[in-house]
Amino acid sequence: MFDLSWLFLRLAALFTLGGFLIDVEIFALVTGFLFCHIHLGLKTIISDYIHTKKIKLVLTILTRVSAIELTRYVLELLL
Repeated sequence: MFDLSWLFLRLAALFTLGGFLIDVEIFALVTGFLFCHIHLGLKTIISDYIHTKKIKLVLTILTRVSAIELTRYVLELLL
């Protein structure tokens, strides 16, 4: 099966770097990409090293929720 998470991970890193170099106003968008990049990286690590399905599911859900909450807190801080 072909997995595109590696492509999304690289695109998020590219947009994050580009956002810091180009303009400060798109920092909110870049922050979203940054937390997306972190979430995809942690998801890959969890899927590679955790073999119990229930623990893998719980950790994946926790990383997704934490990425959403961190993005929300950063956006509240900026706005």
